[in-house]
Amino acid sequence: MNIFEKEIIRSVKELDCKAIYREGNGSISVTYDGVHIAEIKGGKIDGMALLSKEEHEKLLHVKRLCANVLNYCTAYENGEPINDPNFSDGYRIIYRVGNAKMAARYERISGFEFVVWSDDENPDFFVSYDKARGKFAILSGLVDRERIFDDEELEALYYCVYVISEMNDTLNEDMTELLKKLVKKLDIAISKKITTERGE
Repeated sequence: MNIFEKEIIRSVKELDCKAIYREGNGSISVTYDGVHIAEIKGGKIDGMALLSKEEHEKLLHVKRLCANVLNYCTAYENGEPINDPNFSDGYRIIYRVGNAKMAARYERISGFEFVVWSDDENPDFFVSYDKARGKFAILSGLVDRERIFDDEELEALYYCVYVISEMNDTLNEDMTELLKKLVKKLDIAISKKITTERGE
């Protein structure tokens, strides 16, 4: 298994799901409450058909998780090692904007740890990717410190819009298209553009 696959298997537990790696085809089967809800292979996720509303909602969370894990695993594998005695061994720069930096370290048992700092602020350590990238976005100036929505509110708004656009059959075509555009904008806001602002 590669780092992405190991991290998915570890992370889905936080969503009350289970994951099994299938060596035969290199895929990961994700189950929720005993029901097979998704198949992940090569960083791509396919949801199963005929899921209940609750199972489909859980699938949406797993899809979001899969996208995040793929982002930071790819950035980590391509990251520049940190040679600084103030940091533990194994940290690599995954994002750099201006004088703000975000780095990650991978441990086989515990998974990823993240650290964010700038020339003006001391390192701040996180086990949550979302919290780390939120701090990075503020330090780098990608988002204003005075935001209308905090991270939790923004995530909740994204999820609500995504669910409505995916599950509401009564929406007309124009409304569906509008909601899909809004989902993309919210996703960009949540991601803080850091996946495209990675330092070389």
